[in-house]
Formats: sequence, C-alpha cells, structure tokens
Amino acid sequence: MTKLLGSLCVFAAGGMVWWFRRQERQKKRRLLSDLIAALGRMETEIRLARIPLPRLLKRLAEGRGEETRAFFQDAFRGLEAGETLAAAWNRAVEKLELPNEDKQVLLTLQETMQGDETSACKGISLAREKLQNRLKELVNQRPEEEKRATALCFSAAALVVILLI
Repeated sequence: MTKLLGSLCVFAAGGMVWWFRRQERQKKRRLLSDLIAALGRMETEIRLARIPLPRLLKRLAEGRGEETRAFFQDAFRGLEAGETLAAAWNRAVEKLELPNEDKQVLLTLQETMQGDETSACKGISLAREKLQNRLKELVNQRPEEEKRATALCFSAAALVVILLI
C-alpha cells in the first residue's frame, strides 16, 4: 500500500513539473504578445497623437497583462522621479522575465526613442518585428517542446515508480 501511495505521489510530482513548465512557456508567449501589441500602440500614438513620453508610458500600461503593465509603470515612475529615459527604461527592462536576446531588443529600442518621431517609430517597428519573429519561433517550437517535456517528466516519474515497486 505504501509503495502504491509513494508511486502515486511521484507520478503526481512528475505531472506538476510538466504543468508548471507548460505554464511558464505560455506566460513567456503571452508576455511577448502583449509587448508586441503595446509597442504597436506606442508607434501609433507617437505618429498620430504626439503625446509626451511619460504620459504615453502611463497610457500603455492600461489594459495590459500584469508584467507588461508593471514594465510600463516602472518606466513611467522612473521618468516621473527625474531619471533619464535610458535609466528608467533599462531598469524596467531588466525586471522583465525574458531571455537576454529579447531584453536586448528592448534595451536597443530606448536608444531610438530619444530621437525624433521618425527614428522612434523606425526603432519601435524594428523592435516589434524582432519580437514577432521570436514569438513565431516560440510558437513553432511549441509542439516539439511539449512532446519533449511530456516525455521527460512522465518517463522520469514512471522510472521512479518502477524502481519503487
């Protein structure tokens, strides 16, 4: 009976690891998607509305996912506190739970936002394109990654269960 209970616990632990990894990958895809949408709105706002950057950052935080909202709010608060755009933006980017290559895209973006409207829009467009390509990559890798994670988690759990029995 104890072996059966232990086996169930091990198998449940394997299932939990698989579930948490799956949630983590989904969260990353949602964050990228939300950032892409926010950058699209940012580009439109810069071209059409020409509102000041601090107010734009505050506006971009509205109606976004938790991490994206926190990102734009951090940048806004930094500007409001008197930090330079580079310092506020870099600090906000570093807090994001993204791979370094995606963070680098966002860090490069702040350099173009300090210029005129045209260079800011080009920089935003380039950053959106790079992040969209990254998101497509993640979506294309998803089935293979799911198979691999499922096989790894449940095979390891099954092996431990076999060893327990």
